[in-house]
Amino acid sequence: MASPVPKFFSLPNVLIGIGLLLFGLFLLGYFVISHQKNMEDLGTNLSFAGLNYFLFPLFIGIALKLSTTPPAPILKAPPANIEKYRTQATPIQNQVYSDITKQAYFKAAHMSEALKRIGLSKRDEELPILAGYWETLEEEHYALHLRFNSPKIGPERWETCRPKLGTFFGKGVDVRVNIVSEEVVEVSLVNSGQAA
Repeated sequence: MASPVPKFFSLPNVLIGIGLLLFGLFLLGYFVISHQKNMEDLGTNLSFAGLNYFLFPLFIGIALKLSTTPPAPILKAPPANIEKYRTQATPIQNQVYSDITKQAYFKAAHMSEALKRIGLSKRDEELPILAGYWETLEEEHYALHLRFNSPKIGPERWETCRPKLGTFFGKGVDVRVNIVSEEVVEVSLVNSGQAA
């Protein structure tokens, strides 16, 4: 679902905007207001505040901006009645959906920690990258599908980790692994209808 908040109003952009605003306050106070008659003190105070406080939000905003992992894209349109079936989702399915559909900061990629715990690899540069997701109904049960680009982890390694994948997402989730090609793997998390 699309966010009602414009993309510009992300935390990094807000912090960068505050930093630039404070820097502008410094310039205004130092070069304009402090040269106005009877406004020297105001200009000095504004330039002091702007100069002393603009760096922190600006640098934090830039750091967050550079470390942002955007939400995973939707690869296929969901069924029209998907909202009704989302209520079937287990807590783990809900957590995965929440994690991949929002911006993340200081993470190598979406699902990276889960993939490490499953045993695919311990190195960030080797981990599969989540290319996107989609939702379907499988025999009237809610299903969340994840597509990974996996150029450095081959099908054999995925097959080795299949048993761990089968239990990693908890009770109530039927995990299906589809090896699409040498470099593309799809993992489906299907509500099994059993209590989570």
